[in-house]
Amino acid sequence: MSSKEPLVSIVMSNYNGELLIKQTIQSVLAQTYQNWEFIIFDDCSTDRSREIIRSFKDPRIKPFFADTHEHMVYGFNHGITHSSGELIARIDSDDTWEPEKLQKQVEFFRDHPDYGACFTLVNFVDEHGKILTEKDTERVLWWDIRNKTQAEWLRYFYFYGCGVSHPTAMFPRSVIEKVGLYNLGYVQVQDYDLWIRIVKHYPIHIIQEKLTNYRWFTTGANSSAPSEKGIRRANFEFSQIYCSFFDDIPDELLVEAFGEDFTHKGTSDPDALIVERMLLLFKPVFCGSAPQLGGAQMFLRLLQDEKMRGVLRERYNLTQTSFYEIAAKPILYEETGDPTSPEPVAAPVIKQRPSFLSWLRRRFI
Repeated sequence: MSSKEPLVSIVMSNYNGELLIKQTIQSVLAQTYQNWEFIIFDDCSTDRSREIIRSFKDPRIKPFFADTHEHMVYGFNHGITHSSGELIARIDSDDTWEPEKLQKQVEFFRDHPDYGACFTLVNFVDEHGKILTEKDTERVLWWDIRNKTQAEWLRYFYFYGCGVSHPTAMFPRSVIEKVGLYNLGYVQVQDYDLWIRIVKHYPIHIIQEKLTNYRWFTTGANSSAPSEKGIRRANFEFSQIYCSFFDDIPDELLVEAFGEDFTHKGTSDPDALIVERMLLLFKPVFCGSAPQLGGAQMFLRLLQDEKMRGVLRERYNLTQTSFYEIAAKPILYEETGDPTSPEPVAAPVIKQRPSFLSWLRRRFI
């Protein structure tokens, strides 16, 4: 990162955020760090959002008004690709920042240019701006989390889910150029997917100060409002993320992060580590059995390789018959009737534990 004051590109996607977007923009204008541009993607709002955005005359605010509703993930990517800053910061149109938020993150990257992302702790606030406590909701504990090593974060993301808050994030443009933009196919957990891709290559950091005010509507009016569709989408997205979770992780980082979870602890043989990657996908995680789809697919690929069949058999006592047993389990389909019946008998779902449903409802409802 340059030693001068780097340009920060702030990216926001807005859809019908008239109630709070003015406060959000004002919190950006009030930052002590002032070398920024603010890319606002208005996602074809039908309320007064456009009027409010246009009322701000600061030339650093660069709005784009979409003609069709594209969804927020499209807006994130549009904002990044149409920005020019060395650092990219995310904010949502119902959240606000404390005045020193950008300054402290820029200073962090100046001192730690090898890091892939920087976050902050958050205040949960209701629709009226009241700060929520544990007495109001357990949600305030979601992102009250201490820093970890790169390996510890990787393991945390795998077994426990997303431990960082999206609208607190700042990351270098060079990192996005390496790992890629947000995945347009992911609506519910697009940030979780991005942090996983980043932490495979870089350490990340949380500034241990509540510099972001994360809006939590007690009325349930968040963009993640109650929706069974949202839960089903999250199920699908988790299954896809886990299918590639262990791709591109260097062996050394894999051992550091997951060595204690290996079937054969202490192994460092490259072929054995391939099998250990597969076996990790069959371990219990926060979202139930979603990773098992990836495990089954990986097992199927390994069976096509003569050398790996030998490793599976000789070191792990696993053969094609082991795979047949896995394939017979209800990883992806609930048993709802006679499969020979002409009537529909199976609905594609990811089987989940009650704790996973509780987690989804906390995050998405």
